[in-house]
Amino acid sequence: MKQFTPYAIVHVQLTEGFTVAVPPGNTYLVLWWQGVPLGHIWYCAATMPGSAAQLRRDILQAIAPAVWHYAAGVTGTAVVTAENSSDAAIQHCLQQVFDTLNNRLQQAPAESLSVVICTRNRPGPLQQCITELMKSHDRDFELIVVDNASDTAATRLVVQQFDGVKYVFEPRKGLDIARNTGAASATRAIIAYTDDDVLVSREWTAQLKKAFANRTTMAVTGLVLPYALDTEAQYIFEKYWGFNKGFAPVTFDHAFFMAKLDDGVPAWDVGAGASMAFRREAFDLFGWFDERLDVGAAGCSGDSEYWYRILAEGFNCVYLPHIYVLHQHRADKASLHRQLFSYMRGLVSSLYVQHERYGHRGNLTRIHPGLSNYYLNRLKQRLRYGATPDFTTFFTEVKGCISGRRFYRSNRQTSSGSSGMHNPTPLAPAVVNEHTWVTVVITCYNQGQFLEESIRSVYRQTFQRFELVVVDDGSSDNTAAIAQQFREVKYVRTERVGLSAARNIGAAHGNAPFILFLDADDFLYPNALEVNLYYFSIVPDAAFVSGGHDRVDEHGSVMQHVQQEAESGYCSLLQGNYIGMEATVLYRKELFFRYHFNTALSVCEDYDLNLHIARNYPIFSHTTRIAAYRFHSFNVSRDKQRMLKAALATLEKQYPYLTSAKQKEAYQQGLVNWNRFYLTEAVQY
Repeated sequence: MKQFTPYAIVHVQLTEGFTVAVPPGNTYLVLWWQGVPLGHIWYCAATMPGSAAQLRRDILQAIAPAVWHYAAGVTGTAVVTAENSSDAAIQHCLQQVFDTLNNRLQQAPAESLSVVICTRNRPGPLQQCITELMKSHDRDFELIVVDNASDTAATRLVVQQFDGVKYVFEPRKGLDIARNTGAASATRAIIAYTDDDVLVSREWTAQLKKAFANRTTMAVTGLVLPYALDTEAQYIFEKYWGFNKGFAPVTFDHAFFMAKLDDGVPAWDVGAGASMAFRREAFDLFGWFDERLDVGAAGCSGDSEYWYRILAEGFNCVYLPHIYVLHQHRADKASLHRQLFSYMRGLVSSLYVQHERYGHRGNLTRIHPGLSNYYLNRLKQRLRYGATPDFTTFFTEVKGCISGRRFYRSNRQTSSGSSGMHNPTPLAPAVVNEHTWVTVVITCYNQGQFLEESIRSVYRQTFQRFELVVVDDGSSDNTAAIAQQFREVKYVRTERVGLSAARNIGAAHGNAPFILFLDADDFLYPNALEVNLYYFSIVPDAAFVSGGHDRVDEHGSVMQHVQQEAESGYCSLLQGNYIGMEATVLYRKELFFRYHFNTALSVCEDYDLNLHIARNYPIFSHTTRIAAYRFHSFNVSRDKQRMLKAALATLEKQYPYLTSAKQKEAYQQGLVNWNRFYLTEAVQY
């Protein structure tokens, strides 16, 4: 067998020109411009450039995809790929491109940051990891080390060498258990994770703080480069399994998710757990990491399963290669085989978990025939063309897949258990004064014919301190044009995420202490915000205030004045959804995202949310009519059988939480009331 020759890793700063001294033998070039990685080149003895001109062409070809991405909107960038362009012209162009990028990055708002390192029995690498973190240019971050049941006190002693580092001992073994413990211990707006075998760049913390300017972004990952390629195991991992997801930024959104859904969404393309960060609210919206996955359990994929959830719920994950780290790959073949066995075991387990959680059959398709065909084709390639370095782990990978299926069968759940990180906590009294303002979120899908009236109803409010967010959920009509006529409107485009997710995304874009959700085909009366805020000033302990509404026809003419219930509270909601129209509800914004609209529900999502809130907090209702609910041919609520089934299912979910005879009596009355409403009274509408 041919002896492996190590690869020299050479970092090339293109600011110094395109004349590079490539060492003889195996070489891995990483190409940079002022701290931004742009591309890489693998050279071995057979592929070494024959001349400086060939090397220059290789470099320009390698950096072209990243440069074209960063150069969007910058004129004159064609010189970068033109062979007759001088080095000076190319460097001048690159300087323009990255001056523009740096200006944009500098202008982004900075969030506060917690960094979590999960570790077990590796005090040496941990010390090196923390040492590099402490060299960060931005040292204003919270650092938490979660000791995942190490066998000795060595980890704790390492942490004690560094001032200000929070040490948390987690006795239960498992990486995702440790990640959850780290999230629960963190206090900052962004929670970042890295591994103990990682060396972060000096700009890593500062760049992560500025990576969440888009409120729809819930997760950010970065480029992971190899620290060394001294052994064949390290080479095989980097060449065939590495964490490098490319040198151009990528936004993974719901459109990406839906395009891949039938074949199984490759959430692992988002990045690597060695360098990832989340908004703190993500753990409220999507729950904890699934503790059945990753090291100590299935073996891997706890990170990608979490990214899958984010995408499924309508939010974004973003890969930003300028946020980079170095990873110390496993050096020996035995460790590599154990790692890849765990990878495939975890991958298969995570696909089953994703199907369990969402019912998306593409996850099963990804396993079979997807993985089955993948390994069959690799075996055919081996028989036809001979062995390649990656084939040495072939049977290890297959065994991992089989083990993953067995693991899931032994650890399946009947429910996702995705409760968020927060238990109910007391709300401080609401403050209503001259500084109070409100976020109004209008969600719209192909309701452009009604949208302008809905927007203008907000502008006609007697209370004028508001911000207006319009979430266009993939409309194909004139929704965007209408929303953008209003200069103050914050327009957010999503791609058919559904009403619940669109509302959640709208809430993420809101900044005010109170929030109201209005459907585009409905409208507010001029007193809506003022009246609800008035009642908040009287009942400041309320989690939300709701009022009455009218039912109007397609042209806005009143069909019926709906009599609002004077009483309110959890028992009243158990008896039926007396609120009747979501736009009459003004919420305390701090409820989000401890509570949020359930994206698994296409109807009764508001009833579900309000029941959950009312179970834990006081609420208040009044009888003043403050909004109009429009009846037209496209109302979902016209499907009475569907609505009855959904209302009963929503109510029945509350049964395990009933704690008193009064609540159980109200629940039983609710079952009767819903049947009566949809089978008799609702027929006239």
